[in-house]
Amino acid sequence: MNFLSQSKYIAFLVLVPVLAQAEGLKPMRGLRPTSFWEVNWAWLLPVLVALGLGAIGAVVWFVSRKPAVPPLTPAEEARVRLGDAADLADGQDDKAFSVSVSDALRQYLEKRFELRAPEQTTEEFLQSAKASDRLPAESLDTLGKFLEFCDLAKFAQHAFGNEERQELLNTARSFVDEAERPKVFMKEVATV
Repeated sequence: MNFLSQSKYIAFLVLVPVLAQAEGLKPMRGLRPTSFWEVNWAWLLPVLVALGLGAIGAVVWFVSRKPAVPPLTPAEEARVRLGDAADLADGQDDKAFSVSVSDALRQYLEKRFELRAPEQTTEEFLQSAKASDRLPAESLDTLGKFLEFCDLAKFAQHAFGNEERQELLNTARSFVDEAERPKVFMKEVATV
């Protein structure tokens, strides 16, 4: 290579960057490093989509779920059952009506006072209730009259009039109301 061709080459190397800067071009600096997202997009995209769908599903589940309903107390359950019996009082025969009313009260007594009322006859139940000392004597008398009145329809085919049905329901409701008053049933509180 001669001097002239070498000088052209040197002039080209010196003048090109100067001319390039004058025209707005920047010299090449090297390769730009790739970003994290460019390298990992193939597995990050499905993960982000799954997380988004999971978040949407969690929000839908949380908004649409029903709050937990607390269980009914024995008194509330007895009142509901007595209300159901009252609603069906006109359409039921007397035996079915007296069974539904007495079963509501017997279930209440079993759950509230832990007396085995549903499995026993009226006489057996009244004897075990007196022996347990959980109910006052006047409440036992009311309960005994109530259960004997129910037994008339169950076993003696007694026909109730509307007033008798209403009296039977009122007696059962008042018994539940009295049992829920703490000062009436102080014997139960003392044993617990």
